[in-house]
Amino acid sequence: VAESEKNGGRLPRHEHWRRAYYKSPYMIGSCNERISTRFRNVFMNLNELDSNGKIVPRPDFAKDDSLHQKFTHLLEELNSRGGVQFDLVEEARKPILKYFENGDPIAVKLFDGFNPPSGSYLVKYSRREFLEPLLNKGIIRICPASYYQDSNHIESIHDSETERYFVIPTFRERLQNKTSIEFQEHTISFGHDDIVIPVVVPDYFMYSLCNEVYYRLPTDFEADAALVIHDQNLFAQRLISTFLASNPEWEPYAGDIAYYDPFMDHTKVRVPEMTKHFGYSYQREYRIAFRSKTSIKTQLEPQLLNIGPMTDYAQLLYV
Repeated sequence: VAESEKNGGRLPRHEHWRRAYYKSPYMIGSCNERISTRFRNVFMNLNELDSNGKIVPRPDFAKDDSLHQKFTHLLEELNSRGGVQFDLVEEARKPILKYFENGDPIAVKLFDGFNPPSGSYLVKYSRREFLEPLLNKGIIRICPASYYQDSNHIESIHDSETERYFVIPTFRERLQNKTSIEFQEHTISFGHDDIVIPVVVPDYFMYSLCNEVYYRLPTDFEADAALVIHDQNLFAQRLISTFLASNPEWEPYAGDIAYYDPFMDHTKVRVPEMTKHFGYSYQREYRIAFRSKTSIKTQLEPQLLNIGPMTDYAQLLYV
C-alpha cells in the first residue's frame, strides 16, 4: 500500500506479481527439489540468442509475461526458504553457457546471410547426413513418442512424451493445518510435497520441427545443418497422406505445440499429443502427430516414409 501511494496509486508489474503470490502462495507445499526444477525451467526460457549470438531477453515478453510472473513468484518462495542458493543459479546457467563452449554459437555461422521466407515456414535442425536425403528424396524417419524416453538421448530431446503431470497445490490446506485435500470427490493425504497427478496416454507417432529460426536450437540438437521448409502446409499434407496410406487407422494432428504449466494449466491439455511442459517452450515446436483410433496391441517401432523430393519448396543450410 505504501509503495502504491508513493507512485500515485500505481505499482510496477513485478510488485503486482509479488502481491498476487502473497495472496495465493501456490508453491508453499512443494518440496525443494520441485522448486529447484521449476527455477531451472523458468530460467532456461527467459533468455534468447540473437543473430549475433548474444544473450538477449526473450522477445515475446510484450505479448506474454507469464514466465516473468513465474520467476517473480519463485523468488518470493525461495526467499521464504532462505534465499536463492548460489548452486541453484550455477546449475540453471549451465545450459546457457553451453552455447559458447566453442566460441560463437554454431547458429551464427549456419544462418549467416540467411533471409527468412515471408509468411509461415518450418525448420528442421539435424545433421547434414540426415537432412540431405530428406531434401533430395523425401526420406523421413517418424518415431513413436515412447522412443524419446530413452535416457541416451540428448537433454533437449529426452522427454516422457506419453506422460503429462499436474501439480495440485496444498497451500490452502496447509495454512489451515490440514493434512489432506478433497479432489474430484476423493480425500487425498499429503506429506512433504504437493500432490502430483500423472496423466498417461497411449503411445503415438510424432515428427517435430520448429516454427522459425532460433539461434539456440542448432546447439541444443547438436546440429550442423538446418532444413528450411518454405511451404509448411504442403510438407504437412505430404507427410500426413504418406503415413495414412500405410496406416489408415490413425488420426492426424498438426500445428504448434501448446506449452502448459503443471501448477496452473489443469484444463489446457486437451490434446496430449500436441502439448508439452513449458520448460521446453523456448523450442517453439511445430509437431505432426498421429493417434491410433484403435487399441495398440504391440510396441510401436520407427517407420521410414518417402514423401517425395522437397527441393522445390525447401532449402538446406549447413556449416
